[in-house]
Amino acid sequence: MADVTPEEVLEVFDSVEGPTITTSDVVDVLECSREVARNRLNELVERGLVARRKSGRVVLWWRVEADQETENPYLRGFGALADTNLPEEMKRERERARQEWAQHGDGLS
Repeated sequence: MADVTPEEVLEVFDSVEGPTITTSDVVDVLECSREVARNRLNELVERGLVARRKSGRVVLWWRVEADQETENPYLRGFGALADTNLPEEMKRERERARQEWAQHGDGLS
């Protein structure tokens, strides 16, 4: 059954006990191949909806908290700082460094 959607895979998290699932859980619930299950789980990771880690020989998958959820890879990376005051702090620090340089010049180390 190669027509399993990522949304159907997300529903597996609700039907299996525990905060994590395995690829085998997806295979069992959706009756699909391991390859399809892995591909859909990886799609969800790329969309920022699911995270994973390897534990021994098993990969554990879990849903990302709603406040961390985003389909935009930019916002999952450096763009996540967009809603912070970091740009203003950087401007202030740059201005402070310029003033210090102007006062001390080459003697600054």
